[in-house]
Amino acid sequence: MQMHALAVLATIATGLAAALPAYAQDWPNRPVKVIVPFPPGGPTDVLARPVVEHLSKVLGQPFLIDNRAGGGTTIGAQAVIKADPDGYTLFIGTNTPFALAPIFNPNAGYTASQFAPIIMMAESPMVMAASLKSGAKTPADVIAAAQKTPDGYSYASVGTTSTTHLLGEWFNQVAKLKMAHVPYRGSAPAMNDLVGGQVQVFFDVSTSAVPQFEAKTINVLMVLHNRRWAQMPGVPTSAEAGYPDFVGTFWAALAGPAGTPKAIVDRLNKEVGAYLKDPEFVKRLDAIMFSPVGGSPEVLSTRITQEAAIWLKVGQNAGIVK
Repeated sequence: MQMHALAVLATIATGLAAALPAYAQDWPNRPVKVIVPFPPGGPTDVLARPVVEHLSKVLGQPFLIDNRAGGGTTIGAQAVIKADPDGYTLFIGTNTPFALAPIFNPNAGYTASQFAPIIMMAESPMVMAASLKSGAKTPADVIAAAQKTPDGYSYASVGTTSTTHLLGEWFNQVAKLKMAHVPYRGSAPAMNDLVGGQVQVFFDVSTSAVPQFEAKTINVLMVLHNRRWAQMPGVPTSAEAGYPDFVGTFWAALAGPAGTPKAIVDRLNKEVGAYLKDPEFVKRLDAIMFSPVGGSPEVLSTRITQEAAIWLKVGQNAGIVK
């Protein structure tokens, strides 16, 4: 009886192993939903659409964007992790749902391990911007002024525990400052007050900072990246400014629910990775101040883990989380 049972189990296991490659080869045989946790028209949505169009063409089935904004990206993320891991529900998210929300959003209700990383798509560097009225032209100028007038120096963010907030807290820690945090409901009002001089500093995404910088309404003091950026060739990197570890980018990545078959993950990684090298797509990315990244699923997984560890430490040092 024991031998018979073992033989039956072995037959079932063999059948399942044989079925998995066939299942992956058959995928996709119906439309694929791609959840984006932001409204239409934002940077992530604009980045996602050509990628989704490309996948529709090369894989022969419609890939359809489903914008699920709200909950600080957690509504979209929760919809993904609860979906069947069959390759028919995917996710294009940013730092926030992958590395920040599981730590700082008490309503997130998920961990990063509930995603199947597929590929890091593109990134845009964050920048340290200053009001013209502050007179600051370098990070050293900010530090000197903030040390002299700690009660009168503040930095803007797009909301508590956003990347823009945590970068401000991180800079406070590395520069030993106590700049006050002023949260806003989005980048536009924060930038308006930076231009107007109501706040002195804003760690912003380059997509919104560069137009103001080019219009000479703000100063950009450093790019939080390990290389200079084409749109701001005269602006030093954080390493050149004396803060080599102070690096932050706004990035977007493709993932699925944990358990998505490896063959499907690998196929998507291959197709998107190839598209990230397409010259026309690279031009489109450059127009919205993004740069392609690519790499294996493991590269994305490592990036999420490393960033989460950085933000957790920053949050703990700032007393935001335990």
